[in-house]
Amino acid sequence: MGSRRSASQSREDAGPRGRLWPPPEGTGLASAALGLIFLAHLAYGALRIEASLIAVGAAALLLLGCVATPSIRRDLLRVRGLAIPAALFGLALLAGLLSLTPFGPAGVHPVWAYVGETPGSTTIDRSATTLELIKLLGLACIFLVGAATGASDSRAKTAVNLLIALSAVFGLWAFFNFATGVQYQTQRGRLEGTLMSPNTAGTFFAVMVIVTLGPLLRDLRGVRAGQALQAATGYWAALIILAGCLLATASRGAALGTAVGVLGLVVILLFAGRVTWNRMSLIVLATVIAAMASLYFVGERLLERFTSFDQDASSRAEMFAMHWRAFLAAPMGGYGLGTFDIIHRILLDATNFGSLWTVRATHNVYIQWLEEAGLIGALPMFGAIGSVIIISLWRGLRRTRMTYLIFALLAANLAVLVHGFTDFALQTPSVALMWAYMLGLQFSMSQGSQR
Repeated sequence: MGSRRSASQSREDAGPRGRLWPPPEGTGLASAALGLIFLAHLAYGALRIEASLIAVGAAALLLLGCVATPSIRRDLLRVRGLAIPAALFGLALLAGLLSLTPFGPAGVHPVWAYVGETPGSTTIDRSATTLELIKLLGLACIFLVGAATGASDSRAKTAVNLLIALSAVFGLWAFFNFATGVQYQTQRGRLEGTLMSPNTAGTFFAVMVIVTLGPLLRDLRGVRAGQALQAATGYWAALIILAGCLLATASRGAALGTAVGVLGLVVILLFAGRVTWNRMSLIVLATVIAAMASLYFVGERLLERFTSFDQDASSRAEMFAMHWRAFLAAPMGGYGLGTFDIIHRILLDATNFGSLWTVRATHNVYIQWLEEAGLIGALPMFGAIGSVIIISLWRGLRRTRMTYLIFALLAANLAVLVHGFTDFALQTPSVALMWAYMLGLQFSMSQGSQR
């Protein structure tokens, strides 16, 4: 009995080597959730208000579908540990709701008295704040859809494999458009797909490079070097496509985020005892050689952008300082979610108008949240995300199955968080939806399932 169970577990962890039909468990749910996310990517990141509202509405309908399906509902209800992140997220929502009233911690903003409207509110734009609160509720819905998916190991594995496959197809399509010039690009010489920014596309491909490394390293366990390509052909192909697209974005922040994420994955695998120092040294050496070769052949644009780092850093530093001062002027309640554009216009003057008037985000997600939501709204949101990651890591280190996938998802968070210091990918609704789904997926996967 014990030997049969071990053999079964080994087959389940071995990766997708079975038949394609009938589809593996969870294909329908994963296809619906990831289909929504990639349609949002294709809709130019769902940056338009109409597209973003459709996306979050669809996420709510998906969650209703999960709740209405008895087997998925039972799995979702078995997910433990949601109380802490849910409470913190609820506090962030409450802070946003209070900002729509005169009872926010900072009181009524003087702008309402200036325009002669009473009663006023803490936020300087009620419509923008209301829209952001709706988007946050949509992110909560897709997080729970991800949690429902990850509550079953077989469903979670299907979702990760489908995510990698769709990302590789998206990457091929984006690279074709970039190479042929068929699609308009906001910056010449840099791949962006339909995400409206090469740096946003860089975050997407950085995340997916790290996620793909998880099942790839899993399938390379115990495999001789000469058989490495045959052992995981599909994952190798996806990794090459995604890494090539990442380099074509020429995003410095995404490259740094990828490096930090890969290093994080290595550290977690070593700490969890999944690989030995000798084997990991060979993997790291091969990775360094591959990275150097990739930079030599297709990374010229990226290396060129590193040479102009000082000039760009000076511009970003000026913008960060400007908005940090705005945060310090209203540190508790902020100016209201979604109000960056108005704040930025107010802060512009004759000395910075020429260089900063086209900016539509702070290029630092942490400063932007502090400025818009204040400490009372930003700290609970940071805590909600941090608690999900910490709980997932703590439980994942105790698991014996699915660990390569869990650790890869955890390491991918680092790419998002690091790049968030210098860019605005998380202000793109489709990227926020994707990350929320992945957070929910890793949270429930780390708990394990009964099947």
